[in-house]
Amino acid sequence: MLTPDQWVLDESEGSVPLAKWQKTIDVMARVFNAPAGFIVQYAPEGFQVVISSGQASNPYDAGVTVPQDTNLFCKKVVEQQELLYVPDASTDPYWNTNPEVSDDGFCSYLGLPVKWPTGEPFGTICVMDFNATNYQKDYVDLVSELRDLIEADLKILSQYQMISNLAMTDELTGLYNRRGFYSVAQQYIALAKRSKLSLGLLYMDMDGLKRVNDVYGHLAGDQALRRLGKALEETVRESDVAARLSGDEFVMLVAIRNLEQLTQIAERVVDRITKDDIRVSIGSVLMDDSAQTLEYWIGEADRRMYENKNA
Repeated sequence: MLTPDQWVLDESEGSVPLAKWQKTIDVMARVFNAPAGFIVQYAPEGFQVVISSGQASNPYDAGVTVPQDTNLFCKKVVEQQELLYVPDASTDPYWNTNPEVSDDGFCSYLGLPVKWPTGEPFGTICVMDFNATNYQKDYVDLVSELRDLIEADLKILSQYQMISNLAMTDELTGLYNRRGFYSVAQQYIALAKRSKLSLGLLYMDMDGLKRVNDVYGHLAGDQALRRLGKALEETVRESDVAARLSGDEFVMLVAIRNLEQLTQIAERVVDRITKDDIRVSIGSVLMDDSAQTLEYWIGEADRRMYENKNA
């Protein structure tokens, strides 16, 4: 899911409407008869050009990143969260250390802040010129309207991601559901093959859930499942994936070095779950680099889990 600390150009699902934004910025630059127009994103690493107008006169391409401590026009906009119009930067010594002025020769800047749907700064939309300018209110209003379109797209993207997240998340535990696990796990397996990583699979079945439901009611059973989900969430590392596949069946996909480490992770999971007075049967399998499917490995871990349960 795209977050404010992630570059939108790194978003791999293709949900950010970059082609639409490109047309918007190209039109803006033509209307202003300006040599350069941009959408710039702000993140902890600095400022990155997301969209750059297509003229040959534009010195910056999309993907260029500038450190956060650089004296930039866009930095001022993000800091103040308001319109910045500099008709002639050569008349203000403040901009002497701005590389856009000193190195690239820009003289004029008009930019507005762009926000995420949460209200956090996304970055800026701006137009720049090598000559001094005298933009009237209509020009400022135009940039404001284009900014609103960008923010509307970000809101739609956020809503889409929320809906997608709900579709892949188990409502009771907050972990991935079966659909979410298969989607994430397939990507994870592909990455592991490219990166020569080893993966392990843990398959867990809660012991006694039927008795809890029969004796104490389904609300108590749901509470037990939530506690198990929370215990798994606290146990998984950033590189692991945990999910509730169905009823009382849970699964974890973990990055490991060897079988011994997989055993240690399984023991750690069981120890954490036991602290909440919950018992599980668990089966583990080291996924080798064969062409076996994810369904095969889940079935193999499930089989080993039932062997341990019966034992």
